[in-house]
This record gives sequence, C-alpha cells and structure tokens, in this order.
Amino acid sequence: MVGRAPSLPAHVVLTAARRELRAGRSRGARGMEEQPAASRRSRLVGPGGRRQLHLRSVLVARRVVRRPRPGRERRRVRRRPRGHARRPGPLSSLPSLGSLNLSFNSLTGSFPSNVSAPLLGLRSVDLSNNSFSGPIPTMLPVYMPNLEHLNLSSNQFVGEIPASLAKLTKLQSLILGSNSLSGGIPPVLGSISGLRALELHSNPLGGAIPASLGNLRSLERINVSLALLDSTIPRELSGCTNLTVVGLAGNKLSGKLPVSLAKLTKIQEFNVSKNMLTGTILPDYFTAWTHLMVFQADRNRFNGEIPTEIGMALRLEFLSLATNNLSGPIPSVIGRLTDLKLLDLSENELSGTIPRTMGNLTRLEVLRLYDNKLTGRLPAEFGNMTALQRLSISTNMLEGEIPAELAGLPNIRGLIAFENLFSGAIPPGLGGNGLLSMVSMSDNRFSGGLPPGLCKSAPRLRFLALDNNHLTGDVPACYSNFEKLERFRMAGNRLAGNLSGILGSQLPDLYYIDLSWNLFEGELPEHWPQFRSLSYLHLDGNKIGGTIPPGYGAMAALRDLSLASNRLTGTIPPELGKLALLKLNLGHNMLSGRIPVTLGNIATMLLLDLSENDLHGGVPAELTMLSSIWYLNLSGNSLAGEVPALLGKMSTLETLDLSGNPGLCGDVAGLNSCHLNSDSGGSRRHKARLNLVILLAVAAALLASVAAVACVVVRRKRRTGAGEDTPETERTATARGSAMALQASIWGKDVEISFGDILAATEQFDEAYCIGKGSFGSVYQADLPGGHCLAVKKLDASETDDAFRGISEKSFENEVRALTHVRHRNIVKLHGFCASSGCMYLVYERVERGSLTKVLYGGSCERFDWPARVRAIRGLAHALAYLHHDCSPPMIHRDVSINNVLLDAEYETRLSDFGTARFLAPGRSNCTSMAGSYGYMAPELAYLRVTTKCDVYSFGVVAMEILMGKFPGELISSLYSLDEARGVGESALLLLKDVVDQRLDLPAGKLAGQLVFLFVVALSCVRTNPDARPTMRTVAQELSAQRRSTLDRPFAAISIGDLTILQV
Repeated sequence: MVGRAPSLPAHVVLTAARRELRAGRSRGARGMEEQPAASRRSRLVGPGGRRQLHLRSVLVARRVVRRPRPGRERRRVRRRPRGHARRPGPLSSLPSLGSLNLSFNSLTGSFPSNVSAPLLGLRSVDLSNNSFSGPIPTMLPVYMPNLEHLNLSSNQFVGEIPASLAKLTKLQSLILGSNSLSGGIPPVLGSISGLRALELHSNPLGGAIPASLGNLRSLERINVSLALLDSTIPRELSGCTNLTVVGLAGNKLSGKLPVSLAKLTKIQEFNVSKNMLTGTILPDYFTAWTHLMVFQADRNRFNGEIPTEIGMALRLEFLSLATNNLSGPIPSVIGRLTDLKLLDLSENELSGTIPRTMGNLTRLEVLRLYDNKLTGRLPAEFGNMTALQRLSISTNMLEGEIPAELAGLPNIRGLIAFENLFSGAIPPGLGGNGLLSMVSMSDNRFSGGLPPGLCKSAPRLRFLALDNNHLTGDVPACYSNFEKLERFRMAGNRLAGNLSGILGSQLPDLYYIDLSWNLFEGELPEHWPQFRSLSYLHLDGNKIGGTIPPGYGAMAALRDLSLASNRLTGTIPPELGKLALLKLNLGHNMLSGRIPVTLGNIATMLLLDLSENDLHGGVPAELTMLSSIWYLNLSGNSLAGEVPALLGKMSTLETLDLSGNPGLCGDVAGLNSCHLNSDSGGSRRHKARLNLVILLAVAAALLASVAAVACVVVRRKRRTGAGEDTPETERTATARGSAMALQASIWGKDVEISFGDILAATEQFDEAYCIGKGSFGSVYQADLPGGHCLAVKKLDASETDDAFRGISEKSFENEVRALTHVRHRNIVKLHGFCASSGCMYLVYERVERGSLTKVLYGGSCERFDWPARVRAIRGLAHALAYLHHDCSPPMIHRDVSINNVLLDAEYETRLSDFGTARFLAPGRSNCTSMAGSYGYMAPELAYLRVTTKCDVYSFGVVAMEILMGKFPGELISSLYSLDEARGVGESALLLLKDVVDQRLDLPAGKLAGQLVFLFVVALSCVRTNPDARPTMRTVAQELSAQRRSTLDRPFAAISIGDLTILQV
C-alpha cells in the first residue's frame, strides 16, 4: 500500500464493470444514455475483452440504478444510511480492468493504490478534476506496468514528478496539469519513446526544459505553460518531428526563438506568450509551418518588424504578437490570411498606416491594434470585414473620419477608438445593426451631433463614452430608451438641452454618469434617484438651476457627487447626510442657508467642497466627526462665528480652506482668535511668540546635545572595533535588559514596547518561536505581557546591507517612521523598527488566522464562505486604495499575493508586508524573490515599469483566486488580452458556476449578484494594458456600492465570456 484510496464501494466497482451506470445528475450518465446500445457496451468492455470502469461525473455516494435486462425485473442497489462512509473496494478485485475513469467527481485522499497484485490489463487511468492530494506514488509503474494513458490533471497532487514514471514504457499520454507539483521536469521522461502527449502546465515546477525531451520522436503535444520554467527553449526540441501543439506560455523563458524549430513541419499551435523572450519573430517558422493555425508570442520582448513571410501561413486563425517592442509597418501581406479570426498587434511600436488589404479578412472577429503609433485614416475596406465583432484601435494617431462602411458592419458589437485624432461627424448609422454593446471614442476631435443609430442598439448598449470631443446639439430623445446602460460619459463637449429628458427612468444597472462641462440646462431630474446602482454622478460645469431634490439623499449607492459650477439655489438637503459619500462637491453655485449638521454623519467622506456659495451660520462641530476627510473647502461664503478647535487638529486633514469668510474666528491657522480684543490681543500674541522662541531654543539645545552624544558613541564604537563595547554601550544594553547592542529604534507614537521585551518573549529569537520563513528572513511570534501579540520579521543580514547601500540613515529612518503612521483597518499595523547586531527587525501586529494561503488551502474552507470571501476582497481593495491614494507619497506594495493577505478571526482582511519592499535593494524586491509571488506580478514588471497599476493587477489575481479556490493563472492566460471585451477562446465558454470554488454551494440571490460583479472587477484588474486597469480607488468605490449583477440571467447560465465584455 502506497496510500489510502478514495471511498469507492466494492459493489459499485463490480456493478460498474458488469453494467452501465445511470446517475440522474451526471453528465457522463446522460451522455451514455444518448448513445446506441452497442456504443454503451463498448465503454464497459474494451479491446480484448478488458473491462472498463467509467464513473465520470458520477457522485459515487449516491444511489446507483442498474438498467434491467429484458426478462429480468429491476433491482435497486441497497443504499447505505446517510452519514456512513463507504469502505474502499480493492482494485485488485478487477484483474481484467482495462480502463479506470473517475474524473469530474469530488473525490479526495491520495492516489488509489489499494492493489495487492499488478493490474496487468489496466491501460488507462483518468482521475482528473477531483481533489486528490499527496504525492504521485513512485511505485505506480509496479502496480500498473502497462499503462498507456495517465491523466491526473486538476487535482492537488504535490511533490516531485516521479522519475520512475519513465518505466511505463508503453505510456502514450502523461497529463499532470493544474496541480502543485514541483522539483522540475525529470529529464528521464525523454526516454519514454512512445509518448505522444505531455501536459505539465499550471504547476510550480521551476527549472529548465530538459533537452532530453527532444528524444521523444512520437510526441505530438507538449504543454508546460505556467510552470515557472526559467531556461531557454532547447534547440533539441526540433527532434520531436511529430509535434503539432507547443505550449510554453506563462513562464520565465529567455533567449531567442531557436531557428531549428522550423524543422517541425507539422506544427498547428505554437504559444510562447508571457515570457521574457528576445530577438525577432523568425520568418522561417511561417514558411515551414504550413499547417499553422495558432501563433501566440504576445507579452515578450521581441523587437524588429513583423516578417512579411507571415503571409505564407494561410491557415492561421489566431495571431497574437501584442505587448512586445515590434516596430515598423503592418505588412500588407497580412491580408492574405483570410482564415484569421483574431488578430492582436496591440501594445507595440508599430507605425505607418493600416493596410487596406485588411479588408480581405472577412472571417476576422476581433482586431486589436491599440497602443501603437499608427497614423493615417481607417481604410474604407474595413466595411468588407462582415464577421468583425470587436475593433480596438485606441491610443494611436489615427485621423480623419470614421468610415460609414465600418459603422454599417452587421456583427459589430464593440468599437474602442479613444485617444486618437479622429474628426468629423460620427456616422449616424453607428449601432444600426442592433448589436452594439460598447462604444468608447473619448479624447478625439469629433464634431456634430450624437449618432441616432445607437437607438437601434438600445436593448444592448452598456457602455457609451464620447467625452472630450467637440460634439454639439441636443441628446437624441431616443437615448431615453437605453435599457442596459451602465456607463454614460459625455463630459467635455458642448452638448445642450434639458437635463431631465436625457435618460429614461428604467436603468437599474447604470452606475456611472459624467455629463460635466457641457451646456445642459434645466433642473436636476426628479426620477434619477431611481437609478439604484448609481455610484458616480458628475454634472459640474453646466447651466443647471433649481434646487437639489431631497430625494437624492436616497441614492444609497452614490459615492461621488459633483454638482459644482452650476446655478443651483436653495439649501443643501440634510438628506445627503444619509449617503456613504466619498466626495461631495457643491462649490461655485448659489446655495444658501446653513451647512447641514447631518454631513458630519458621512464617516466615509474624503473630500467636501462647498466653496463659493452664499452659505451662512457657523461651521458645524459635527464636521470634526469626518474621520477620513483629507480635503475640506468652505471658502468664499458668509460663514461666521467660532470654528471648532478640533477642526484644525484632525490628523487626516491635509487641505483646509476657510478663506473668504471674514466672520470666522478660532484656534485655526490663519484665523483671528475669538477672545482677543485689539489691546490685550497684541500683548498676548507677543507673549505667545516669546514663549515659542524660548521653547524652540530649548528644543534646539536639547537636539544638539543628543546629536553630540550620538557622535561620541559612534566614534568610540568605531575605534574599539567589532565585538568591543565601551562602558557607555554596556550601560545602554544593560538598561534595556538585552545582551544585544541596539543601534536604532523607531516606534509608533502609540506604542509602549521595548526591544528588550521582544527579546525576552522570543528567547533571543529562538527557532521555537519562528512561525514563518521567506527568502529574505523569518517571522517570529512574540506574546508580550499585557496581551500584546506581535509578529516580528527579522531581515537577513545580507538584505540589511543592501538596504543601507546608497541610502542615508536619516532618509531611511524617515521612511520607517512614515510607515509606522499608516492607519487603516485592513492593513497590518507596523508598530516599529529596530536595528541590532547587523539585523533589522520589523514589528507588526499578529493576525489570528494567518495568511490567506493557509485559510484557502490549509483544510476545511466551510467557514470561509461566500460572504466572508466578499468581505475579504473588499477589505483588500480598501487597503490598497488607502496606500495608493491616501498616503503621501503614495505607497506601492509590489508583492500582493495570498501569502501577504492575512485574515483575522472574523475573516476581515489585513494586508501585510506593505513596507518591506522599501527596505530591499533595487532588483531584490520580494515580488520576484518570494516563492508564490510569481503569477501575481503584472506583465509590465518585466520591463521594470513599477506603478500602482502593478498592485491593481495583483489584486485582480488574488480576488480571482479567492473566488475560484485555486490559482487563476491558466484562466487569465487563456483569455488573451483582457484590455477589451472579447469572449475569445475556450475559456470564454466556461460557465461561471464551474469556475467558482466547487467546495462551496453555488451562491443564490443577492449574493450571486455580488459574486458576478466581483468577477467583473477582477477581470478588469488583470488587463494587460496598465492604463486600461481601474485605479484601486475606483475598485474600492465600486465594491463598496454593493452593486448587484449586471447580467439579467440566472447565475448558472453566466459564462466567462459574458463577463469579459464588461468593464469597471
């Protein structure tokens, strides 16, 4: 016995070997039911009379029903009482068994090995898509020596791939993808001469691609994508002359494409995307690979031009060269590839005009040319591409008008053309096919009116963005018929008309309206509070008059409201205090009355601007309750009276403007005191200044003394050399109760902890207190007297040396001190820092449940249910939004992964290690050195482009992993570029219900809607183009709005492709 077998009852095994099985909820059973009788029998009796055990998608713990033979009455297999486990039946009881298929069940445990004698007749084993764990037994070739097919994919197997598998000399297919296997690819696998399929993808294998695999002359398919491989592509693979499919994507492969691979004349699919490959795209491949259908080399570092020989690959259906450094023109011969369905050349340095020959691509469904340097006009021949569904040409220098022929395409669903130089009128027939769901043509020079043809797509249109153009005229009345609209962006034009007639009242999914800086008139529509999903409303810079309706205080999802620079009158409705606003801008209007005290109830408020109105009365003391606010502008009003003293002492407030209110006074900078007259005021101010001078003098003298003592200590220490303490140093160490000399110590102002306490609690950092290790150091648990539970990260000496290299001590101390000031409920508190004996110590609060890795994969996840996962994702979003947008300067985490997301007792998120990256030398960020972080890194990090959008990408990966219960790398990779809506590839056809964590019951009701939207947000965050990802502030706002699903269909019917067409 090598391990325990899954619970497979003996009577089920024997019954299955004799007769077909039928299970009411089984896909496999349904498929068998539809087959002819002869075909059904063939599945149970294989070649040579061998029996096959086929339980695919059958829940073995359920009742099993056997079909009666003619003349025999139906019998029912006795069902065990619920709650009683079945005893495993020995596989050796089936000596003639030829095929074992247990795929797509919920089986757990180790590899089935309850075999007392070799199963000589067993040819095929398929245990895929279960929850088997543990290692793959090295004795497997002993028990199953004649295996031809072994499929263990999509389980939780760990450990190394046994080298003993090479003893399976008859093996034809080895499928081990989507597990947690490590230790590299055994070179000995190259000796299995009959191997035709090798799939090891989605495992953290690491290491190189063995050159010995080139000995596999029969190999037809190899897929080692997403396996952390970090070698070059061995030229020896050219020996696999029967290869048709090569999958090497999502690794860290470097070097150039081997010229020798051109010898593989049977290649149909070639995927090396998301690596670090350099050099040029080899023309030899396209001349030699006459059967080529898929070529993916996106997200690498290829340079040079697109070879004209590409026009010889006449069978190409999918061609992706996106996100490289390719330059030069798009070759006109690309128009010969008439079988193309997807062409992605985005995010390169391509220049010149778009060739007119592209009009020959009549089967093309998706064309992406965005983020290049293309010039000229769009060819009118685009009107010939009748299959085209999505066109993305944004961020180029294209000019001229949009061809009317393009607008008339019968299948066009999405047109993304923002940030170009297009001009003229938008074709009036755009959207006339009734299928258009997305139009984004912002930041161009379009003029004229809005296209009325969009009205024919009213039942489908979700996103309409035409902001920052030169559009004029009224909004067509038929725009009020939009039913599915979610984002409506028309800002920065010269559109006019009455605001009330623009949008209808039935828009349940509308969450974003920006009509700012136009010429709209009228009053605020009374029916807009019915937009229950609306979270962003900007109408500033128009001619809107009247009052603010109190009903706007019922828009529960609203987070950002700007009505500034209009002609609003009346008072500010106190009902606005019921909202969970982040920003409220009512400045530059004609509002009067008092500031409502209810505004102090908006605890989430970050920005409040009521400037340049005619408000009177005092500044409400309730505004001091805005604990998160950083910008408050009340200038240019008629406010009077004493300003609450606490207003000037709010720790979060960065900008406070009370100017232009001559009646205000108080203990706030820039204001006169309310209690001083002109006579006594002068003397008191003089006395205050004198006290301040004395205080500053004393402080300066004290600071000078401390500096002098520090210099003496440092000099004496340098003279005495390493290991010798001066008497002063000895006294300092003794006073701290430590045998270690403390060189630096920085603590938060609310902390009463000494380094000596930590030393005592960890017994000088004894290994017994170590609770975790990373590539840069270890983490220790320290339980201090008084109930303080700490986690102390001890950085290795080598990393410490690097940290100080080129950094002054003062700037480094300021950096640490800034981190100790970070305050957020979703961020692990950094209490302080110590440097001692060549090491650095970071002292954090300890979080009860530990890392998300432990909670998600460490055992039962029943308590980590869907509501808890929703909270965890929201908490992580708020933590990153705080670091990016509320810290000055902004902080980039750079290593957001499930290892650095902690959960407390209530499954609330605590983001950790938010400051550690700042202590590491350039090039040694734990983004690349920490195990487990690969796969969470944004693609642009390969080019050292570190921005906040890197964290956004990592957030998207973590959010998807929380929802899926497994690493989402394969799904992200297979969805091509997520910068646009696509629905391309097999993954787009996956149902969301099959993607989410299968260990939990499917969500229902409002919770199902929340999960759908979370997935939409996560997919938006993992777009390839950093500029296309939302900011973390936007993400946090959207998630806080608790919007329901944007899809009007049951949860079980939603596909991944449905979600990729949406964006945040």
